[in-house]
Amino acid sequence: AMMRYFLLPLLSILFLCAASPSPVGTGLPCAESYGAAPEQTPDWLRVDIELSDLATQNRYDLLAGHLLQRGFVDGSACPAGGIYPDGSPNGCGVETAYPEMLRWQNQYDQPILASAAASNVPPYLLKGMIAAESQFWPAGDWMKGEIGLGQMTASGADLLLSYRPNTYRQVCAQVFGEEACGKAYAALPDDNRAMLRGWVLGSLDVTCPSCVGGIDASKGARAVELLAETLAASCSQSARVIRIATGRHPASLMSYEDFWRFTLANYHSGSGCMYQALRRSGNPTNWPVIASGLPQGCSSGQTYIRRIEENIAP
Repeated sequence: AMMRYFLLPLLSILFLCAASPSPVGTGLPCAESYGAAPEQTPDWLRVDIELSDLATQNRYDLLAGHLLQRGFVDGSACPAGGIYPDGSPNGCGVETAYPEMLRWQNQYDQPILASAAASNVPPYLLKGMIAAESQFWPAGDWMKGEIGLGQMTASGADLLLSYRPNTYRQVCAQVFGEEACGKAYAALPDDNRAMLRGWVLGSLDVTCPSCVGGIDASKGARAVELLAETLAASCSQSARVIRIATGRHPASLMSYEDFWRFTLANYHSGSGCMYQALRRSGNPTNWPVIASGLPQGCSSGQTYIRRIEENIAP
């Protein structure tokens, strides 16, 4: 999930102001944020895919452990119910949970495909990101402040509301009524912005005391929709950060693939980290060079990208 801290107070000030969105009516597709139509689209960034193309058959131990603990899978035939004391599944537990694990990792494919098309983000990438963030377990951890399939945080909600004005207006109307939403998100009082961020996170909460396992997995589709919108927001913010740090458009510096890697790392690490990486790398023409400039405390962005790419189909 997106890091919930900034490296320095100065960077907080910089990106609350300098990286705020320009006053446009709607968010731009990521290819437009990039600044050029990609000459060749690699498989993992394709958008013209069928629903069946998204199907995966991966092993996810975190997901298997949750399915066993919450009673979605009966592990009584396994030693210790299929679960180690730390909550992870043993070998028998993984084998027993595997059929249900397959169903869970593919049950959101239709919302992923639809949300990806609506927000102009690649569906393979969106599913790979969910796999890396939550292993398709939709419940949130309010103690950590990481909610839903994309492990959304308050910082992620702020990014979404700042750079996706249509989503902001919809959320604002739900919370305050349409008449109170004439101002842009950035112009609202701090308390009002906090309420909107809280509403976004609350809408991702799948808690359901009367449901099997205490969650309503069908509500995860809302998390997919908002995650796709937040990725589109991260495209817009990433392009702005790159222009501020280098004075150039992303397309003049890096490939479309590396722009998407930058966008994913921006979601995970935050714009302050990414600005620092650009400034420190000296010649930010590709993702490995940019990643080498990530300062201490932000370096998990490299691992995050690898995890997503490992989970991407095909």
